[in-house]
Amino acid sequence: MITKCGKTNTGLVRKNNEDCIYVGEQPCFILADGMGGYAGGETASRLAVSSVRNSLEQESLSSITEETLAESFQEANQAILAKKAESPDLSSMGTTLLTAVVHDNCLYWAHVGDSRLYLLENGTFRQLTEDHSFVMQLVKQGEITREEMRTHPRRNEITRAVGITSELKVDTGHLPFNNGAVMLLCSDGLTNMLTDEEIKASLQAHMTDTLDVCACVDDLMEKTYAAGAEDNVSVIIAYNESLQNGVNDNHD
Repeated sequence: MITKCGKTNTGLVRKNNEDCIYVGEQPCFILADGMGGYAGGETASRLAVSSVRNSLEQESLSSITEETLAESFQEANQAILAKKAESPDLSSMGTTLLTAVVHDNCLYWAHVGDSRLYLLENGTFRQLTEDHSFVMQLVKQGEITREEMRTHPRRNEITRAVGITSELKVDTGHLPFNNGAVMLLCSDGLTNMLTDEEIKASLQAHMTDTLDVCACVDDLMEKTYAAGAEDNVSVIIAYNESLQNGVNDNHD
């Protein structure tokens, strides 16, 4: 059984929430972090989420693959471009986009931008997506460390987004989503405020024989606000609830 919870908040600095999330009854999760001036970011993120959701609802869950997810992103890209063509005041809008689907104990995902998908399994916490961002390029070139990404003055610049050009490259992947595994989807409003170690510690603190996913989402939100919540923040957590005890073996 997959238990899940998601929340999005404006934060302490921004006036509007340009993030948008979807947590489906089936294990289907979508997160977008919009950008682009007055109303643009909100419009782009909502268009992207609704477009991907509509695309995936045309499919049976068990038929969704990496290719299906990539196609849904292309449709979202075209939807945003069409909206921009009819509304010149939205010409600068675009959005990150991250989608994760689980069926047959397998996790499939697709992403564009710097919203992240993490997996916690057997005590190991790792990022499954690679940020499409200026600072990630600097990390790959050895010019800064991953720790320095969070405070770099150009940390909010992304190198790939949905709704910018007709040619969209989508990263996809899949791997087993075993009993006791936890996935976390988030916008950079979380990861610019908290380290990976802090996020992992929050997840593990709520693990006993199960994971209270909503308590964990709330805890991450509270920690983000305590750190300053400089951006909109969105978090989705899903847990593959083990039929056996011992999930708390994930504690360090």
